[in-house]
Amino acid sequence: MRQGFIKARTAQTNQIRGLLGEYGLIVPQGIAYNIALPVPELIEDASNELPGAFRQLIDRLLEHLKLLDRQVNEIEIQIKAWHRDNETRRRLEQVPGIGPITASALAASVGDAKNFDNGRQLAAWLGLVPRQHSGGGKQKLLGLSDACLDEALQRWPHSFGRKQLVAASLE
Repeated sequence: MRQGFIKARTAQTNQIRGLLGEYGLIVPQGIAYNIALPVPELIEDASNELPGAFRQLIDRLLEHLKLLDRQVNEIEIQIKAWHRDNETRRRLEQVPGIGPITASALAASVGDAKNFDNGRQLAAWLGLVPRQHSGGGKQKLLGLSDACLDEALQRWPHSFGRKQLVAASLE
């Protein structure tokens, strides 16, 4: 659900940026850049000669963007509250690089990690598999590759150790 709102928010931001670009008004990209701050100034500036209907359209799109942003924030607050109520999720958060959102998504996806015989099975189920460099009949397993996980988990950085992840979820 959260991911859907984030995708809609990104799409809305890109739409606003693209429409303004058609009139030569450039707004920087990036999640850290809040598009809702400079755009009202741009559409109110009389020197850029934007049509009145276009200004109203951008204003409506900005209001919708703010609504999407509020919904993402509300869901994140709910996830963090849900996260605090569970010992497994709090232990998972101790693994470097895992925060409350990822820990909650992991706990929800995996369920009871004791259903796996060992850490290797859990890591394989998550998609955390080592890169291989094979040749001449020899196999050499390297570090963990970037993993393709389900939508809830998105992508795991290859810096996560299988042992750390499994130990945190099995405790």
